[in-house]
Amino acid sequence: MAGTPPVRALFWEFPTEPALFSVDTQFMVGDAILVTPVLTPNVSTVDGLFPGKGNVVWRDWYTHAIVNSTDSGPVTLDAPLGYIPVHIRSGSAILMHSQPGYTTNETRASPYALLASLNADGSAFGTAYADDGETPPGTDGIANRTITFTVSNGSITTGSIGSWQVEQKLARLTVLGVQSAPTNVSVNGPGAGSTNVSFVWEDGIQRLVVDGLDLDLNEGRS
Repeated sequence: MAGTPPVRALFWEFPTEPALFSVDTQFMVGDAILVTPVLTPNVSTVDGLFPGKGNVVWRDWYTHAIVNSTDSGPVTLDAPLGYIPVHIRSGSAILMHSQPGYTTNETRASPYALLASLNADGSAFGTAYADDGETPPGTDGIANRTITFTVSNGSITTGSIGSWQVEQKLARLTVLGVQSAPTNVSVNGPGAGSTNVSFVWEDGIQRLVVDGLDLDLNEGRS
């Protein structure tokens, strides 16, 4: 939408860190996901840099554990055979499908899940673009929808603009960096009151999970 590449060098997102200018063994997917591939055969670890000068919290994509990346040097990561180290940048909100399938069509048919990793101030932001997935990009008049996710002050607000109707509902919400267990979690929708929903909070990794949702992404809500 803005002409930026979906796969980016680290310095693209962190242009004030000269140490990243020559890094060609790691890359970003969008502005939220850091990938550290294993490029050497017969090894079980890989070294990677974590940008942000200690102001960004990086969490493991698979376990959601925080990476100790406070220093400016590389971090040695476990990378057994068949495993690619992937990490989430704090301040990000990522919309993804909750149930991966064998094909793109099968995956697209599954419900959505939102993963948000909070900054130190409890904020996060993300956008998602949706269309029919088949019409060639740049086609005039293609129906589409842009969804925004804004996290602040203990609340997540969604905005939704466009004419494309997203069929899949938001089924799961995962928020990382929640410092303490909330008293309650509620959902507010247009034309409806507040509804409390059940949740699970895990102290060790500061993770809040709300499952069993059935939220329409074509409507804004909180």
